[in-house]
Amino acid sequence: MRRLSSAEARQLFASRSQVPGSSQVPAAVQERTRAAFGRALSPSEVAAHVIAEVRAEGDRAVRRITEALDGVAPDSIEVPRKAIKAALETVSLETRRALENAARRVEEFQQRARPTSWNDPAAGYGEMVTPIRRVGGYVPGGSAPLASTVLMLAVPARVAGVEELVLCTPSPGDTLPHPAVLAAAAVAGVDRVFRIGGAQAIAALAIGTQTIPRVDLICGPGNVFVTAAKRALYGEVGIDGVYGPTETLIVADGSADPELCAADLIAQAEHDAMAAPVLVTTSSALADAVDRELERQLADLPRKSLALAALRSNGAAVVVSTIEEAFEVANDIAPEHMCVMVNDFDRYRSLVRAAGGLFIGEHSAEVMGDYVAGPSHVMPTAGTARFASAVSVRTFLRVMPVLDMDEKTFLSVAGDAARLAHVEGLAGHARAAEIRLRKLLGE
Repeated sequence: MRRLSSAEARQLFASRSQVPGSSQVPAAVQERTRAAFGRALSPSEVAAHVIAEVRAEGDRAVRRITEALDGVAPDSIEVPRKAIKAALETVSLETRRALENAARRVEEFQQRARPTSWNDPAAGYGEMVTPIRRVGGYVPGGSAPLASTVLMLAVPARVAGVEELVLCTPSPGDTLPHPAVLAAAAVAGVDRVFRIGGAQAIAALAIGTQTIPRVDLICGPGNVFVTAAKRALYGEVGIDGVYGPTETLIVADGSADPELCAADLIAQAEHDAMAAPVLVTTSSALADAVDRELERQLADLPRKSLALAALRSNGAAVVVSTIEEAFEVANDIAPEHMCVMVNDFDRYRSLVRAAGGLFIGEHSAEVMGDYVAGPSHVMPTAGTARFASAVSVRTFLRVMPVLDMDEKTFLSVAGDAARLAHVEGLAGHARAAEIRLRKLLGE
């Protein structure tokens, strides 16, 4: 991997936080959008056109756009419920057990993370925690059947108590989605599955069509068109976040195993050519050893071309002077995944401030988080971990402050409320408190 300074690494990731542009769209996809809309459009412009058409024509627009952009004209948008159930019998017993075991760990983690309602009668306040009513999940298609993403979205939603959970995922040709994806939907308790993708799926979930119900929240990662549509529709519908290509940043000292470091970098690089695998280390010898391991492990990797493209265009090794400096770089970048392989991490734990997820030590590999560890693998990317969190049960809950004051509590604070209202020049506010005070005091 190329060597970058700390400043250059920060700049590399800063450029990833920008709104996706046409440069992130493969030439073949750009050609299809040009043919569909009559001219070259940016992802944001494509999203705007798609949203307008779906708003006007519903299912008809969804089918037309899917055929124009994906080359698929499905007779039925919805996957039959019996096909979802049948998928559990179609996949191997080992796959079904793996899905069920992963779902169980995710459920256990999310149950622990679930906040609960509370009330303090003496203070006259509390919070009511309630689930979002209807949620739409999005699972990308692309070159891999992301059954794990179904679990990472649907299980937290179910733990939250979401009333209705629907899923959109594109399928190749005029076929159903991959059996593993449908089996995961069955395991996770998804109510309905629709075999469409792209901006048209996001628009349909946000607006509602003759077939696809309008949802209150859309969650899940996707390509640049999905991201652009989520940005455009936020406010009309809730979203979990806007996600870019995956990122892993490894913080390592000279004690780290270069074979494991390389394996973790490749695991992210093979997602797509825009993935960003980065090593930040205090040891130039480790950086050199990781380079050798990358070459060795890539030799027989089935997705070698994708991984190589990511490593060459977005991969880097950053050699710093101290572990403290390494964490400064990592926090400024705020990566999706921060993997730490250093001696005596507890000494540095307080230095970690911004990451989608934190993976500590050789056994807490990011791949565990991808599939079976428990937390959702849908995590903030492109620097948004500075202010955003991973998808969890909390994503699917609303927290409402509740006031339930008795007479004693009201009398203890109403005078202050009236005074502050007068300070702000809001006489009506003040009177609303003062009238109650007079009534209670018999004046």
